[in-house]
Amino acid sequence: MIPDISNIPDLPGVYLMKDDSDNIIYIGKAKSLKKRVSQYFQSGKHHSSKTRAMVRKIRDIDYIVTESEVAALILEANLVKKNRPHYNIDLKDDKRYPYVKVTVNKKYPRIFITRKRLMDGALYFGPYTNVKPVRRTLDMISQVFRLKRCNRKIDGKRHRPCLNYHIDRCYAPCNGSISEDEYRRNVMEAVKFLKGDTSEILRSLTEKMQAHAKEQEFEAAAAVRDQIAALKSLSEQQTATAGNNDSDLIATAADEETIFVQVFYIRDGNMVGKADFSLSWGDAAGDISRVVAEFIKQYYQDAPVPPEILVQHQVPDEELITKWLSEKASRNVRIQVPSRGDKKKLLEMAARNAVMTMEQSHIKKSDQDAALQALLHLRDELSLPTLPVHIEGFDISNISGTDAVGSLVVFKNGMPAKDQYRHFNIRTVKGIDDFAMMAEVVGRRYRKQKSENNKLPDLILIDGGPGQVGAAMGSLKELGLDIPLVGLAKRFEHIIVPKEDHEEVVILPHTSDALKMLMQVRDESHRFAVSSHRRRRTARLSHSELDSIPGIGSSRKKALLNHFGSIDKIRRASVEDLVEVEGISKGLAEKIIEHFKNDQN
Repeated sequence: MIPDISNIPDLPGVYLMKDDSDNIIYIGKAKSLKKRVSQYFQSGKHHSSKTRAMVRKIRDIDYIVTESEVAALILEANLVKKNRPHYNIDLKDDKRYPYVKVTVNKKYPRIFITRKRLMDGALYFGPYTNVKPVRRTLDMISQVFRLKRCNRKIDGKRHRPCLNYHIDRCYAPCNGSISEDEYRRNVMEAVKFLKGDTSEILRSLTEKMQAHAKEQEFEAAAAVRDQIAALKSLSEQQTATAGNNDSDLIATAADEETIFVQVFYIRDGNMVGKADFSLSWGDAAGDISRVVAEFIKQYYQDAPVPPEILVQHQVPDEELITKWLSEKASRNVRIQVPSRGDKKKLLEMAARNAVMTMEQSHIKKSDQDAALQALLHLRDELSLPTLPVHIEGFDISNISGTDAVGSLVVFKNGMPAKDQYRHFNIRTVKGIDDFAMMAEVVGRRYRKQKSENNKLPDLILIDGGPGQVGAAMGSLKELGLDIPLVGLAKRFEHIIVPKEDHEEVVILPHTSDALKMLMQVRDESHRFAVSSHRRRRTARLSHSELDSIPGIGSSRKKALLNHFGSIDKIRRASVEDLVEVEGISKGLAEKIIEHFKNDQN
């Protein structure tokens, strides 16, 4: 069923195509909405298979008229970024680059670094490829404009100001030390600076300094003088305005599903950084030039625009896009295809980097496919009720029962999820009892998961034999949980599967990818347990041994450990050795030696 398009005007604007659920499936821009939209429904018009599939789903078309084609281009890019329709080319940033966020929509705005750009009414500057100079910039802004950096809620109640107020880095609006209007004026001055407008701010501050000096308010004048000096220093560091030798190089590599984009940043004639992006083909159907055009439109909504953008091929709508970029940058911007020279060589290097990124993506996908295949085999070999996409592995590490630690590792889709690893210091078990320790750790883990209604794993793997497996199963039964659980004994790599009244042993060949997956989880849980145990033991030794010696504080303890490297070496040291350490007198050295002698008796 073709939607009614008879009322669509012959004007520039943006059209939004919707399916039978009123979801936006495609957004486009046009110089003439009527002509462009009608082309989708012309039987003789050649369309790609994706476009034909999209047209079959269209049930309604909405549109927004704009004053010009450039305005339509800007609106299209904004709407695509917000709605991410299925058939549009979708820009995916493989890394989250830092932005400077100014919460101008709040009563007392803050300025801070964020890696998420939201449609929340705040002002954003960036993205930046290097976070260090951004942090320096914000530090200088706090020195000059004294804006709050904390999350403290300002509710009209008087709060004791923090350290930033006392070191002249904040006006303490939480304490009512500055009015809302004056504070907001400071915020907007900082915004002007971030936009590169420093001349008016410097003039205003100079007038303020002179006024204080005229009234013989010399301390206030000196404070403003310091602000001016800091602002000038910061202004020299700012690189927001691109120089004449600045350019961005955009190169691509593509497979059937994804276009990999490599951007090289050239500043003052030197390459200063790069960024990787990826895009879906959308309805572009192999038209790489169109994809690059879409990338430029989406990327430069936020990114600083250089005077020159170098690409491998001519892009459609080049004149229109160039006009938009020039208006955005308030200077002429060129999109060029270099045919020779250094720029051509740099573009070729960017293209090689894009190919390498694509190849790395293929390797990663291959690893993921292999992991999925191993999980399928594991499900079949162990007769699991579901695919074990979420596996949790446990192990215990201790020496003669001391400093005992239990480890938990998590694998998602066959790959380690290291941010979800946990270690447990054993609390209830004294002496050597690995079974009881395993019962404690498993019980603590799933008691918390159950109480918080967190998702439980598809499979639990215990590093150990029947004893450890039985202890872990006992903890699950106490909690009333029915989670598939197996053990993997190191000696023969036999899989222990607990049943109602016995344990079943499953023996898989060493070439089995299912067994290799279990071994990977088991080995990782063992590694993590051992490293956690070592950290705990080292901390105990370094703290308890030295802290009990009168006259050894934190700085002397640190100096001793840095000098000797371990408690054992300190224990064996002579008086002459000890006094070589800064802060250790002969008398204190003798006390240290006496302490270790008594400790041995």
